[in-house]
Amino acid sequence: MAILYHAPLTCSLAARFAAAEGGVPLDIAPVNLATKELAAGGSLYEINPLGQVSVLALDDGTKLTETSTVINWVQSQSANEDFRVDPSDPDYFQMLRWLAFCATELHKGLFRVVFYQEATDEVKDRVRALAPLRFELLDSHLKGRDYLLGSRFTAADAYLTWFFVLSGYAQVDHSRYPNLEAYRQRVLSRPAIKALIDSDTQMDLDLKQNLFAAA
Repeated sequence: MAILYHAPLTCSLAARFAAAEGGVPLDIAPVNLATKELAAGGSLYEINPLGQVSVLALDDGTKLTETSTVINWVQSQSANEDFRVDPSDPDYFQMLRWLAFCATELHKGLFRVVFYQEATDEVKDRVRALAPLRFELLDSHLKGRDYLLGSRFTAADAYLTWFFVLSGYAQVDHSRYPNLEAYRQRVLSRPAIKALIDSDTQMDLDLKQNLFAAA
C-alpha cells in the first residue's frame, strides 16, 4: 500500500480527501511540518530534500512529490468511475487545469506567502488583494455547476476543498461570491471530508504543529 507522508491540515490533506472520496487506501505517516519530524522517527528531509509535503511513497519505492501530482495518482487508482477521470475522458484536461489552478493561484500564489512567517504584513496584504480576481473566476465557473467538472466531485475538487480548510486562517473573504460560497458549504458538508478535517484537527493538536494560528 502506498504511504502518504502527511502533515495535518496542510496540502497533503487534499490527497487524503481524494483518497477517501475515491476509495483508495493509503498508509498515513504523520509529519510535524513545523519541526520536520516524522512521528515514527527521523526527518522529513530524509524523505524529501525540500522538507515539504505532499510525498507519496509507492510500493516499488518510487516517491512522488507535488500535491497536484499526488492527487492525480490517487484518483487514477480509484475504482469509482464517478470519481476517477481517465486520460481518455474529455474532462481529463479540465481536471488538470483546475489542479494546476489550485496549486499555483491558491496554494503557492496565496497560502505560501500568507503563511510565511518572514513575510511582512504589508506583503501578506498585497497578496491577499489578489484573491478577489481568483474568486470571481471560480464564482463564474461554478454558476450552474455543483463541482468544478459539473455534477461529480473529482480530484480537482479535493484540492479546492482543502483551500477552504485554511482560507479563514489566511484571512481571505470569499463570502461575497454566492456560487463559490454555496460550493464551499457543499464540499465541506460531505461526510468523508468532515471526518478527515476533524481527524486532522486532532492530529495537529497531538503533534503540537500549530502552523496556522498566527497567519
